[in-house]
Amino acid sequence: MNWKITFYNDKVEKETLGFLKGILANFIHIAEMIEEFGPALGRPYTAPMGHGLFEIRAKEWKV
Repeated sequence: MNWKITFYNDKVEKETLGFLKGILANFIHIAEMIEEFGPALGRPYTAPMGHGLFEIRAKEWKV
């Protein structure tokens, strides 16, 4: 099953895509994995928040 990532609203999307390059690179990598495998990747990539929600645990990569 393929997953699709959507942002809560335009403001969240704009702020997310404005992350520092290293964090944004890691976020995009995790987002691509989520689209392929789903949000329950587990640590260090995602963590459950309850009610089917997961946080993306993007950390800075040295780019």
